Amino acid sequence: MSKIREDVIKRSAELLRLGATMLNEVCPDCKIPLFKLKGGEILCPSCNRKVIFVKTDEEEKELLEMLKASELEESISKKIDELKERMLTTNDPEEMDKIARTISSLIELKEKIRHKKI
Repeated sequence: MSKIREDVIKRSAELLRLGATMLNEVCPDCKIPLFKLKGGEILCPSCNRKVIFVKTDEEEKELLEMLKASELEESISKKIDELKERMLTTNDPEEMDKIARTISSLIELKEKIRHKKI
């Protein structure tokens, strides 16, 4: 038995021990059976990647919106971190106030994205 195949079998067995369920669907890349974890994620034991199934145009649209929102949240978090660094280096009260208001606005925007209010 090849080393790679042996590793996949070991990972599959470990997933089963952890409570995952083997699905009748296979990985679109390596054609190895997929496993559904307790949290609902679907994992390929060979590629060691999460797999997402999209069944309808509406589900695909919703998934793309979620991914875009996630990317936007990440960008906002990075900008907040940059502004915090600027806040530490300035002694100008007006600039501090401006930075604080901008950070506050970005936090509000992040919350709206999280709650899908935008």
